[in-house]
Amino acid sequence: MLTTQYPPVPESYCDYNGHLNEGYYLVMLSLATDTILDAAGLDEAHRAKHQFSAFTVQNNLRYFKEVRQGQKVIAHSQLLSSDRKRLRIWHELRNEEGTETLAAIECLLVGVDMQTRHSATWPEPIRVAIQALQERHADIEWPKGAGNSIAMPEQGCSA
Repeated sequence: MLTTQYPPVPESYCDYNGHLNEGYYLVMLSLATDTILDAAGLDEAHRAKHQFSAFTVQNNLRYFKEVRQGQKVIAHSQLLSSDRKRLRIWHELRNEEGTETLAAIECLLVGVDMQTRHSATWPEPIRVAIQALQERHADIEWPKGAGNSIAMPEQGCSA
């Protein structure tokens, strides 16, 4: 599992309820996506040199506990699966000690040729690095909630 460290949550990330605004969960967890991409060799230098990147095409973000101003948090990240063009990743935003999950997000990314701005297969060195990362993460327990989508039991509308 990969870890992303964050500075204490700034006041500007908090809303009128005194906790992290929902959009900033995504901002923070997108930085964890960069941690995964860097580990797969798709870092800033590679993106610039080879004009190849990854775009997020789908997210499912779940909120479990409040994150307050000044709180220190970390993200734990896992590569769930990959194919010739896509990455499926999981991040958990946790308390500083890593013992409590505050939010979780599952993301689907696609490789993109930045010259055509269309999806493309991973360049060979990236494909090899992704495979190695996936092998390192193969023994990590599958996260509860991965693969879930939004559902609401039918209860009808009552006043």
